[in-house]
Amino acid sequence: MPKTVRICLLSLLGAVLLTLPWMNVNDYILQVLVAFMPQAMMGLAFALALKVGLPRFDIVGWQAVGAYTSAELMLRAHWSFWPTILVAGIIAMLLGWICYRAALPRGMMVFLLFGMVIVLAVYQLFGSLSFFGGWGGTGILPPVALGSFKFTSRQSVYYLGLGFLVVNVFVYYLLYKSRIGRAWDAIGSSLGLASSVGVNVVRYRMANVLIGNFFLAISGSYLIACNQMANPGSFTFANSVGVMMYVVVGGLRFAIAGPLAGAVIITLIPEYLRFAKQWAPVLTGIVTIAIIVFLPNGLLGLFQKRVGPWLGKGKWLARLSGRSKEGPEVPV
Repeated sequence: MPKTVRICLLSLLGAVLLTLPWMNVNDYILQVLVAFMPQAMMGLAFALALKVGLPRFDIVGWQAVGAYTSAELMLRAHWSFWPTILVAGIIAMLLGWICYRAALPRGMMVFLLFGMVIVLAVYQLFGSLSFFGGWGGTGILPPVALGSFKFTSRQSVYYLGLGFLVVNVFVYYLLYKSRIGRAWDAIGSSLGLASSVGVNVVRYRMANVLIGNFFLAISGSYLIACNQMANPGSFTFANSVGVMMYVVVGGLRFAIAGPLAGAVIITLIPEYLRFAKQWAPVLTGIVTIAIIVFLPNGLLGLFQKRVGPWLGKGKWLARLSGRSKEGPEVPV
């Protein structure tokens, strides 16, 4: 797809996201959009790990670490929300380095098993210890404030999440375009070939995992800003496995747009199936399997195949500018 087309589509998407809360959208829709933000951040972290061939089942474990770190610092140390974000990210990185320094050199399967153990252990730890509030969760947190302004309305929490998501996307984009991103691509394409040309696979994989941990912790901090509490029920192993569907549904080839599109679809399907709540997981699974079977490149792969060539012809730009089909292509 031409660069001009991508810029136009991104500009349109940005305008829609910025003005959405003011388009007579009710509180329920805003609540769904607010719930989408942390899901999208988790999907981006999962896609990041796939760059180096490491599927992660520990996603919500590190999100829980970030959520509880921010919550406890706000409740016990009376910190403002903003510095707790950085502390949560650093703690998630340090704990990740301790946990995975032995697992990563032993390959993907050991890493995968470590991740499964970590998410189950974190869930049990935060639920069992009274220090963290037990299974009922922490106490009610004060609302996030910026000076005298408090993020209490759904519109303000939406814009807070949008800011978090934009930072995530921007940093991931820069990483993918950088030297470290090229090394990740080499590892994901061929582990043996990357190692043979001098790429330190373990070191680059560790960097990938730790960066993912940092942003997962940030998504946990945003989650408590939405809910004003941390509850272990939000960080189950099933939720961690579900993140994988975001990337598959959106498209494995699209490291940024894929998780975002998939998170939208997977977040919306259960909401529209509330009339059959007991069947929602089954129907969601059926839709996901159908996409895997019939659309191996995901929904964005279908869009690129069907719509991309038409957008690339430039005729739509001519129509928008009022020119005829036969007129010269509009310079941009």
